[in-house]
Amino acid sequence: MLGWVAWQNRAEDTRPGLAFTTLDGASEAEREAAGRLLQEGYALLRSSAFRTSLEALQDRYPAIYARQAEQDLDPRDVASIVALERPGSRFAPAQAMIVDDNGAALGAAGEGGASGRYADLLITRGVLRAFQSSDIVARSCAINVAAHEYAHTISLTPMGYRVAFTDTGESQRRIADRKNPGTPIASYLIGSVAQCTWLQRQGRIGSGDIKACVEVFGTAAFNWARCNQFAGGEPVALRPGLAPAVPAL
Repeated sequence: MLGWVAWQNRAEDTRPGLAFTTLDGASEAEREAAGRLLQEGYALLRSSAFRTSLEALQDRYPAIYARQAEQDLDPRDVASIVALERPGSRFAPAQAMIVDDNGAALGAAGEGGASGRYADLLITRGVLRAFQSSDIVARSCAINVAAHEYAHTISLTPMGYRVAFTDTGESQRRIADRKNPGTPIASYLIGSVAQCTWLQRQGRIGSGDIKACVEVFGTAAFNWARCNQFAGGEPVALRPGLAPAVPAL
């Protein structure tokens, strides 16, 4: 019986178009914008373009923190997990909510309820405003947040919620017991690669610019303060005068 339930759940959880099951806490206009943001962020993670961009960083990032038990993955390993190639892995269906801005927090995601069947996914109104910006790079930062949070909805088990990618939480501002401090954190790398792949799709950067773009927005924390510093059409690459990088978590 449990096997049948798990099989039925997996059919839903691996369906490429299922970005969220519910979307609450928003006005009609906010729901429309948030729905587009979440759909684009989720679809990017399921795309071959995202995988190509991530695997192109194979030589750049040989050790990536995924979770406490897996601290030495490489980009191909991370891409394989996002592609749900591990047996039984799934995107837990997201119950999404738009929430008011809360300090430095841009979003959150994790197990929803007690059963592990669903994930809760929160996006702040500040992120939604960025997605509605006239500046395409600012909009891409909202894609980063959405993709980052979706990374936290990947469970390695068909039942229950054994999250594939962890980082920090409200009560834990730094990752404890890291074997390789300062190396990329998978959830942040995923967000930045998704962001830069989206910018490439929009024609704002070329395929050869993705590595530089990822460095701008960070792989071990998200450099949100840089999001509005390319509105003049500057190359999306490191340059003097950018906001300081957030220290690695």
